[in-house]
Amino acid sequence: MSEPRPHLLLITTDQQRYDALGLNGNPVLETPNLDHWAATGVNFRRGYTTCPSCIAARRTILTGQAPATHGLVGYSESAPFDPPFTLPQLLRDAGYQTQLIGKLHQQPQRRRFGFEHMVRSDGPAYRPDSAWSRENDYIDWLREMGVREPSNLHGINGNGRLARPFHLEEYYHQTTFLTSKAIEFMTQKRDPSQPFFLHLSYWAPHPPLIPPRDYYERYVRRAERMRPHIGEWVPEFEDWIPGIAADSKFGPYRIEEIRNAMAGYFGLINHIDDQLQRLMEAFYAYGGPRGKEPLYLLYSSDHGEMLGDHHLFRKSLGYEGSAHVPFFIHGRNVPLKQGASDELVCLEDILPTFCELGGAKIPEKVDGKSLAPILRGEKIRTREDLHGEHAGADIGNHFLLHGPHKYIWFVKHNEEQIFDLEEDPHERHDLSGNRKLLKSLRERMAKYLKGRTDYTYDAAKLKPLENAPPTGFWKL
Repeated sequence: MSEPRPHLLLITTDQQRYDALGLNGNPVLETPNLDHWAATGVNFRRGYTTCPSCIAARRTILTGQAPATHGLVGYSESAPFDPPFTLPQLLRDAGYQTQLIGKLHQQPQRRRFGFEHMVRSDGPAYRPDSAWSRENDYIDWLREMGVREPSNLHGINGNGRLARPFHLEEYYHQTTFLTSKAIEFMTQKRDPSQPFFLHLSYWAPHPPLIPPRDYYERYVRRAERMRPHIGEWVPEFEDWIPGIAADSKFGPYRIEEIRNAMAGYFGLINHIDDQLQRLMEAFYAYGGPRGKEPLYLLYSSDHGEMLGDHHLFRKSLGYEGSAHVPFFIHGRNVPLKQGASDELVCLEDILPTFCELGGAKIPEKVDGKSLAPILRGEKIRTREDLHGEHAGADIGNHFLLHGPHKYIWFVKHNEEQIFDLEEDPHERHDLSGNRKLLKSLRERMAKYLKGRTDYTYDAAKLKPLENAPPTGFWKL
């Protein structure tokens, strides 16, 4: 009798930076369940998103393709997506029951992209007039439960740094709702004759920063222990500047604002951690019928959050807060060689990894690498370099990781930065004045941009910042 194929559980958060896990070096945030799963699985300490914003990163998760391959290298809310293949479609064709619960953030909204069933909720806000996000099963559920006031009655911006407790009971929080739906699927509403692929896709900790009250207050009490990282290359602001929009990507910000944002952000992640323990406890119920069922769990995020580092907020940049994300694989009743890995990995690797684990064919036009050999304890090199990018008039940038170094090129002003992430993990000191290092990294970046028609990467026009601030970030 053949061994049963494993269930595949992909859990993604939205806007969670790498160090927003206790195991990854956060001394304030409580994530005991995620920490344990990462520690007893394979924790990939160098996991990155290659386009640090929602829609492009989620196309990469669906297709295993780099942004330049699937065609979206920045943010476009309305662009429809018609890929030749997707991860859920490949697994469905290989005999998996496929289910989405939560955020997909692709158009058209009700297209299934290979999922046989979806509980679709791209965010917690009620937006009946939106051309892109009016479909929301969470909002429909609130109405069914008799909650008539708008879900965004709290008034907190969906992209901003303001934070406060959720205005309803924890039971009505979107994170709780999505977890409950996942439990319902995994324990009741699935075909027991098939393995399942479930993508449980949380909106949190993306703003609005509105955790349930207990979680918010827990971190407000720890506010004095929270402080953003500020680089030597950042201007020394004498004071904050009044009038900066609540959702502005650029400060300067008051420390009190950022600490409050951190309280909301950490509270949302702590809430997810507790809800995921509820999920796994329900599936592997003590004395229950599913105790021996095999399962692989992959946890990551579409991109990070600057969270006040260098007086920056939100995402889209190549800095660690924005581009470096949690990435670990945990298993139950499956062979897995636990440990930590410093191989360069990215969201492109999710599709080929799950396809190999589930016995599905990996398409040729995939840019990612399967990480299944690493789970078996094999020594492999995933890649020598990792290239990422994000288009945009003011924040267009490319970044390249090679060895301990990160090179960033800002397109509009042709400016460059270099950081040594081993010696300087918080990117405080820019090394772009090192001409030998600069030359080597420029040559590597040029290989990734060769043949691109949307950019001109001209070495004669490049300007190393040499620990000076990038042009246009702040109102100076």
